[in-house]
Amino acid sequence: MRSSDSIMWTVKFRNGNMKRFKFPIRTTAEGAANAYPDLKGENLDDERLSTEKELPAPDPAKMAK
Repeated sequence: MRSSDSIMWTVKFRNGNMKRFKFPIRTTAEGAANAYPDLKGENLDDERLSTEKELPAPDPAKMAK
């Protein structure tokens, strides 16, 4: 079950015990908690992270194992 500020669920165990859980959902607006506001990815089809300039070459010694 989801309310405006949390997600709640109930678990019923085999022995009949019931436990209820409540977990708060994100309270900041989407996009508001951006640690890198000036950094944008160049290409979504590329495998690089937004902080990487180029992909590192694989280590042949590790590839041989």
